[in-house]
Amino acid sequence: MFPTLGHLINYLFGLNINFPMPTYGFVLVMAFVTAGIILKFSLKRMESQGKLASHKSEVLISGPINYFDIIISGVFYFIIGYKIFGIAFNYDLFTEDINAYIFSTQGSLIAGLILAAMGSGYGYWQAKQNFSAELIYEDKDILPHELTMNIVMVAMLSGIIGAKVFDILENFSRFLKDPLDALFSAGGFTFYGGLIAGFFAVWYYIRKKNIPALTLMDAAAPAILGAYAVGRLACMLSGDGCWGIPNPDPKPEWLAMIPDWLWAFDFPHNVINEGSRILSCSGDYCHQLDVPVFPTPLYESILSAIFFLTVWFAQNKIKTTGVIFFIAIMLNGFARFFIEKIRVNNLYEIGTSHITQAEIISSSLVLIGIIGIIVLNKLKKK
Repeated sequence: MFPTLGHLINYLFGLNINFPMPTYGFVLVMAFVTAGIILKFSLKRMESQGKLASHKSEVLISGPINYFDIIISGVFYFIIGYKIFGIAFNYDLFTEDINAYIFSTQGSLIAGLILAAMGSGYGYWQAKQNFSAELIYEDKDILPHELTMNIVMVAMLSGIIGAKVFDILENFSRFLKDPLDALFSAGGFTFYGGLIAGFFAVWYYIRKKNIPALTLMDAAAPAILGAYAVGRLACMLSGDGCWGIPNPDPKPEWLAMIPDWLWAFDFPHNVINEGSRILSCSGDYCHQLDVPVFPTPLYESILSAIFFLTVWFAQNKIKTTGVIFFIAIMLNGFARFFIEKIRVNNLYEIGTSHITQAEIISSSLVLIGIIGIIVLNKLKKK
């Protein structure tokens, strides 16, 4: 496993560098980048097909100098300079505990002040270039694909918050033991929490921009599946504990063509130091599981990639607006529900039954998907 990007780079290129950026966090960022790229292509395709049109939006052309914005910009540049150059000058201290350093008061004061002065000065110069005594706006045609970055940022910020909240609710006892670690750790995210929070935040945003919700949902469907395929690799590469149940059984003969680790894996050097210590290893991440488990994050990633291709090529064949989105969430919910059967998770007692949070949400998504498809097709016939 590769707890940090340094571990991954050293493995791939035979180097020996200390680069402590968590692999989990980096891959999650790449998942949102993937979503943005796919979403932009989807929106452009729908625009070319006449399913989405531009809308008028007021854009500020010039106005009085906003000193408050300049001050806020200076504060932002100060924090960036203070921390980034602080890391460069105290790299060994930074690598000892990344989270502790980032949320500490340590940094480079001089670098922070210099960058703040440069950022504020540039902001003031720009404001002077566009100065006028009164606010002047101009109506411009904005195509939906031009808002891709805004949509992704709204989804990312709300999704991260939602994923953390759902993870805390699912592991509340762990949160009570160490609230700061639960809030600021690089791991500990629940996908469905991010999906739900991101969905409602984006829905609110596009309403403000007068973009048809169902059409955008269709455009977002392959982006969600593609991002999920990438995002689940974060769990697989780092070994954050989101793996399957023990699988000590030998690989069946009918699966002889696949590698052994795809059947059962012991997650060596996992980021949470679960299992027994590896005798030949020294350092922070030197544990592997005593009994191999199902590598469920990889299973989910593969399934989601297949679903992404299915939905992407089905977009032009399904004419009812909104159906593609409901097919996507139904497929994802169906796969996740059955993956839960071989995945380690917290169980909730409902009467005499035991069920996980993900099983509740995934089964709900399947039901919502089926109902959505039926309702939309009936509405189209009418």
